[in-house]
Amino acid sequence: MKTLLILLLAILVTAGIACSHAESAEVSMDEATAMLDKAVALAQAHDLKGLGELADDMGNTQILWESAGGWATLPAEPPTIVDSRLLPTITLNGSQATGGRVLVLEGINAKGKPYHTEVLVFRNHGGLSMMNTIYWDNILIGHSE
Repeated sequence: MKTLLILLLAILVTAGIACSHAESAEVSMDEATAMLDKAVALAQAHDLKGLGELADDMGNTQILWESAGGWATLPAEPPTIVDSRLLPTITLNGSQATGGRVLVLEGINAKGKPYHTEVLVFRNHGGLSMMNTIYWDNILIGHSE
């Protein structure tokens, strides 16, 4: 799990999600919830490409989808938002990692196993993106608390 958290943080910093000119406006709860609703709709439609586009990172989305067990573990019900917090923009090794709003999600996947996942909704290229669109996998945002 630690390796995956480190990998996700490294991806956030180096893969273009982290940008040197982060937009300063905070992501509202309504904006974050709307992004989650889009992710749930795309997942229910089995649209992996759409989930990758929502994340602005198809490669990581594919890895997380495979890790979660693909569509076989997709929950029938949307996740429950159990917490929300703002994650500040930080600088790591000279690169700026864009912050945003973390939504803490819980639910039961299609195999009957509970999940606890954090997604990050952040401003990206004039719009919004969402990290961890495969919300039914047990993924946490590194350094979010």
